[in-house]
Order: sequence, then C-alpha cells, then structure tokens
Amino acid sequence: MEYQSLPLPAALIAELQAQLGKDKVVLEQDALEVTTRTCIPYRELPGAIVYPESVEEVQAIVRLAAKFNVPVWPVSTGKNWGYGEKTACYPGGITVVLERMNRIHEVDEALGYAVIEPGVTYKQLNEFLKANYPDLWSDSAGTTQFASVLGNALDKGRGLTPYADHFGSLCGMDVVLPDGRLLETGGGPQGNNHAKYVYKWGVGPYLDGLFTQSNFGIVVKAGIWLMPKPECFDWAAFEYTASDEKFGDFIDELRQLVSQGVLRSRPHLANDFAMMCIISQYPYELLDGKKYLSEAALESWRRQHGVARWTFGCGLYGSQAEVRFQKQAIKRVLGRYGRVQFLGAAVEDNWYGRLLRQVAPVVNRLMGKSDAFMEALIPGINLFRGIPTDYFVRQVYFKSHPQKPADDVDPARDQCGLLWIGPIVPFTAKHILHALTLVKEVYTRHEFDFFVELIIESPRTIILLVGVFYERNNANEIARAQAWYKDVRELFLQNGYPPYRTTTMSMSGSLDQNPIARDFLKMIKGVIDPQDLIAPGRYGVSGLSGADSSLVALKQADNDPY
Repeated sequence: MEYQSLPLPAALIAELQAQLGKDKVVLEQDALEVTTRTCIPYRELPGAIVYPESVEEVQAIVRLAAKFNVPVWPVSTGKNWGYGEKTACYPGGITVVLERMNRIHEVDEALGYAVIEPGVTYKQLNEFLKANYPDLWSDSAGTTQFASVLGNALDKGRGLTPYADHFGSLCGMDVVLPDGRLLETGGGPQGNNHAKYVYKWGVGPYLDGLFTQSNFGIVVKAGIWLMPKPECFDWAAFEYTASDEKFGDFIDELRQLVSQGVLRSRPHLANDFAMMCIISQYPYELLDGKKYLSEAALESWRRQHGVARWTFGCGLYGSQAEVRFQKQAIKRVLGRYGRVQFLGAAVEDNWYGRLLRQVAPVVNRLMGKSDAFMEALIPGINLFRGIPTDYFVRQVYFKSHPQKPADDVDPARDQCGLLWIGPIVPFTAKHILHALTLVKEVYTRHEFDFFVELIIESPRTIILLVGVFYERNNANEIARAQAWYKDVRELFLQNGYPPYRTTTMSMSGSLDQNPIARDFLKMIKGVIDPQDLIAPGRYGVSGLSGADSSLVALKQADNDPY
C-alpha cells in the first residue's frame, strides 16, 4: 500500500529548520515511510519528523505548531511494537521523536530513584546503574532493551520485578504544555521541591495521571523509583501438568501466593502456543491445508520441545530466610499442579552457577526439553533481575520470517505483523476462565492460533494479553487480523473487561463506553489546548472540531495560507 504525507506550510518548515537545525527535521518521503512502519495493520504518514535534543527545542516546536496551527504527535522511541509505534491516528502534522533526549540527570542511591529523559532506554539505564550504582536495580519490560523507560511507563506498560508497575514507579514530572510553558508536577515550589521525586501526590489534585495515555502535554523529564538490590535472589520455573478441571483451583491458589506477599514478582503465565512463539518458528508444514494448527498438530509440535500447556517463571527476593520461605511455599502450593524448579543460581558467576549451567541442560533434556527451550532460560531469569533483553521480542518474527534475527531487532522496520490487546480481568478463577472461553471462540472464528499470557498485574487483577501474528504480505491474513481485533475488543468491552492500553488504530473509540469520562477529558483538553495541537484524538480525547482545530487546518494544507 502506498502512503503519502500531507504537506506542511513552507514557512513552518523553514522555522523548524532554523530553530532546530536541518539535521533534526526529516522531510523526505522515503525516510518518513521507513520511520513510521508499524506492526499493526494501520499507519499514517506525518508531514515531518523532528528530533529535539532539549526541553527548549520541544518548547520551540510546540510554539511553532501553535503559530501555524499544525498538530504534533510526540513519541519517545516508538518501539511499542504491536500497539502503534511512531504512527499518529491522523495523516500529516509533525511527529516529535524524543529519542535524542537521553540524559540521566540524577541518581539518588540512598532514596532509590533516577531522573531521566524520555530517550533513556532500558539498556542505557541498566548499564549506567551497573557501572555506577550496582546496589540499585531498574525494572525492564519484556519488550526490546532499546525501548524508552518513560515511554513505557506513560503508556502504563508493565515489567516483571516487584517494581513492575512502571507508571506506579514514576514520581515528579516536567511537562511541556500546549502553550509552551514547562509544568513541574509534585505540588511544591517550582524549581525548589526536595520532595519532587520521593512524594507522588503533592498538594491539591494529583496531576501525574493526566499525562499518561493522554495528550495534555509532552513529558520531557521524570523521576522513576529504583529497586534496592536484594540480599538474595532466586528464580522458579513452573509448568502446569494437572488436568484442565483443576486450572481454576490453580488460579485461585496462585492469587493467594501473590496477595500474601509470597510471590512478589509479576510473572507471565503463558499458554503452550505463546511459549512456542518464543522458542520456535511457525510450523507451516503442520497446517494440513488449514489456516491455524489443529489440536493434534499443536500437541505434536509442543512435545518436540517439551513445552507444557501453561508455563511461567517468577523471581524470588529478600533475605536468605525470606527466599527460603518463598521457595517452600511455592513448592508446597504449586507443586500440587505441576513441576517446580529453582534455577536462579544459573545466572551467578560462581562455581555453583557454572555447574548448574552445565547440568541443567542435561537434566532438562532427560525431561524432554529441546535446546531451543533451554536457550530461553538465562534471558528469562535475567529479566526478573531487571536486565533487559531482545530475546523475547524476537517472537514477533515468528510467522513473518524464516528465522529470528540474532540482533538488530526491529519488527516494524522488517514488516512483521503483530496486534496486541490486553483486557484487565479480576484475578479470580471465575473471571479468568470466563474471559478465556470468550476469547478462544474469536480465535477459532477468525482462524488464528490461540495466543494468551496471563500477566499478574496486582493481587487483584490480571492482564489477559492476547495477540495475533500475521503475514504483512498476505491480504487475507491482514483482513482477518483486523476483524479479529475488532471482535475481541468489542467482546471484552461488552463483558466488562476494558483493555489496559490500546492501539493507534482503535484510539478514536477508546472512551466510547464511558461518555461522561470522555466528555470530562474533552473539557480539560478544550481549556488547556484550545487549538487541539498535541496528539488530537489520542486515546479518544480531542478538543475542538471547529475551524480553530489544528486537524481542520491540516486538511486544508493544500490551500496553504502561509
């Protein structure tokens, strides 16, 4: 499909180049096309992409956008593959990529926080802490190590350690408002607030939440809390081997381990197909004329690698006595439903760790595990220590390419097809079994393989992450993926399970189920951003629809009044 960008006013381009430098303003059609590639079956091309390097340059961009009444779409690094990447939900305008704003301003070792810009990646922060503050850990998401720490947090992304709630770990923001002013959240004196990065709530209404999944401003700096390195770390691998009839009991007992504080990490309970996406490539030879794997084909395939119907890993943290207690409790409770192994020492650089790395593959081969299954062990353990990796995000290549890349992972650039949606489901067997039954029927109807991960969001909630991998050069698969997403989204909303985040292609209806909340947010937008300049339509929030709206002006770009 050919994409064309809408032109920007020549005077605006000239001023952007004058204030930022020509090297920070991208206008070439080919560059716009490559940079805005997505894994989702939707995208729009901007009129320009700009790469500011400072707060002052972001302020200049916003003021120029206001002057010429052109919308801006801010992204951090744009590596939220499967959700929308760098594309806006409208054609034209200016995309503001903040990846060059990558300074780590401060780390407070005693209080355990870092102050960073939106271009700081998981890899950068982890390596900085390892070199300078080895007693502090940062949490990492299961996505690429080159994703933005702040970008993920502002989109309410998740990790795996006890600090998995990335938005919950944010404290104190600097935000460029639609009028170009710089807002400091935290409620204290601007420029002189010692509690800015340690006390979230400030005085008066809490502001930080207004800048998540929204378009009220551009976050250019924020504090994020870090985890003290525990005295002792271990890691448990669990494989569900009990009958399907006992799965509900297992879910309720797993919740008890989390709510009692025994299980402090936030693991992903993956079904067999989700695990196979990580360790293998799609077995087209097993399709037997169908569009998705039969139960018999899936069973045969997973047995080749020794994959159970459900699998998860979890980190254990604390003193030696605390970790010993956690291991005993996990073994006692989960052992009734499957196999539990403790393998955290495999990542330690000592004699026991080296021995375990040598012995574990032999033991697991005797248990029917493939070499590919074992390859996932070390990166999986390390994620629960906050060490980022590209190992797991390579699964996006599972269906689109004959093999996964060893490095230089960029599935959007490489035209892999992926769509995610993750509804919030109460952490009870009743709700989870109901939601699984609902969504599996949609997979069958649209002839896709059933992918699901139950992500422990809290002791009370699960993110039931479902997705489809599809071939970008297959029109039939694209159409089925779009129909699958539409039906899954509507089905979950109708049954009271809203998504915790959404894709760019479905943002316009994000708040349709709650019109009063939508209208309230639109009222705020209309006051603080009367021209609807910053990301109009993001998460269903827009201000004006009349002649003063930047989107209306954008559509009149061919009649450039400037």
